[in-house]
Amino acid sequence: MNDITFAGGVNAAEEAKEHVHGDYEIILFNSAGFFYADGLKNAVPQNGVAVIPPLLKHRAECGNAVRAILDKALLPVKSALTIDAESAEEIRHVIARACALFNESAVKNEGVLSAYGNLLAALIAAYSAPNGYSPAVQAVLDDLEKHIGDATYSLEGFIRSLPLNYDYVRKLFKKEVGVTPHDYLTRARMLRAKTILLSGVTNRYSDYSVTQIAEACGYSEPLYFSRVFKKYYGVAPSYYTKNERG
Repeated sequence: MNDITFAGGVNAAEEAKEHVHGDYEIILFNSAGFFYADGLKNAVPQNGVAVIPPLLKHRAECGNAVRAILDKALLPVKSALTIDAESAEEIRHVIARACALFNESAVKNEGVLSAYGNLLAALIAAYSAPNGYSPAVQAVLDDLEKHIGDATYSLEGFIRSLPLNYDYVRKLFKKEVGVTPHDYLTRARMLRAKTILLSGVTNRYSDYSVTQIAEACGYSEPLYFSRVFKKYYGVAPSYYTKNERG
């Protein structure tokens, strides 16, 4: 999670065409520019940063920019985000170092790039607009987002470990987030599954199997995973892949 799978210069001509990514794209604008997402034009100042979440159609006028692709990141950024130059200073430094390491040897520097990926995700989360969650709700969000891919994770167990009444935390979570903790976890896992299916990533030999995707999304039973996925998206994972990716 939070792996940097690419860090380097932007192909301005390709970026100017509407496209979509399966992972988070972080673009560092070396000069002032724009990006378009959800039909809206967003201005980015010189040395500012644009954060594009997965599966969002977008295009950018960014000139001599650099970017990083952050794989399997579960960030609180669900729509396009612009970070001003002052706030983005540390993010710029991380991306610059990642670009240097990636250019040198992505394989050789895999461990360091992973650490930079985690730092980059943490910085973006920190500089996102304040969510206003109470400490208890934020603690639940942070913990379940760490365990998206853990089939042994007990969300109930974590909530009961808090020094607050279990039902109180559940009600507070639903009031502030809009869904129950369990529904939030399921939604996050389904989003990860959808992202994997649409990204076109492989296990070196072929597309990931439903069993492998289920495991990556915290499900030990592929059949149960498929039922949940179909409930969310109306079709089985394998059918969704063929039709959405063509």
